[in-house]
Amino acid sequence: MNNTFDWTRFCKVVNKDFRSLWPLFGTTMLILAALPFAIWLFTLVINRDAIISPDSRVVMIIVVSSFAALMLPSRLYRTMNLRNEGIYYAMLPASKLEKYISMLLFTFIVAPVFVYIGSMIIDIILTLLPSGPYHQWLWQGNGGFPLLNTVQDDNPAIFFSGGWVTAVMWTSYFSNPAIFIFAATLFKKHKVLYTLLCLYAIEFILSVVLIPIFAALTRNPNFIEWFHNFMAGVDASVFFERLFALFTAFNVIVAVLFSWLAWHRLKKMPY
Repeated sequence: MNNTFDWTRFCKVVNKDFRSLWPLFGTTMLILAALPFAIWLFTLVINRDAIISPDSRVVMIIVVSSFAALMLPSRLYRTMNLRNEGIYYAMLPASKLEKYISMLLFTFIVAPVFVYIGSMIIDIILTLLPSGPYHQWLWQGNGGFPLLNTVQDDNPAIFFSGGWVTAVMWTSYFSNPAIFIFAATLFKKHKVLYTLLCLYAIEFILSVVLIPIFAALTRNPNFIEWFHNFMAGVDASVFFERLFALFTAFNVIVAVLFSWLAWHRLKKMPY
């Protein structure tokens, strides 16, 4: 249980987690991979002439794949913080570091990739059908993010920097599961539900605090004048680049912080 890393032991831990993946998380992965099919079926029922674009389907597949990263820690490592049931996890012949890296591997890569591949296969099958809202292959779209491919010079207020948008999306992909990994070490039951409730409570508290502040500022003529003068002297592209850079930095801080907190919890976990 020391914190050293041995490649042979690590491979055994990965193999153990891989063999546990289907029994503990397989049904959930199937349901997530099939969610785009549910949307396909619902669209077909309400409007047989409707068309779901490849871009929208790519976004759906990415979203359901991200859900796999959020849900996996609470299923595959459900017992890691339970005093009695967690003894098996604690006594695995591997260091805490090796088990933690395997947890990150399956959370961020393995489970989302399986769901992504499953959704892609289902999408191909649905596209082959003679009827339904899928009329194009996935690769015939703009990659799911048309805003990254088009800069509207006639309206610079909605200019987006593709590089920073991509950075925000990727860092968000890592920051959100990091929160759920930490929560899985904290809550003993209903880990995903309690995490979502906590996030909702935090959002609600911030809204209660910030909305009156913003409302007061919008009614302040001095602030409105300052804001107009500030925006008049700022290039829109530079403004949005800095805004997305700020979002990216925030996501990185969240990912690193909660990953470290989860690691700290696992190191100090009493059994």
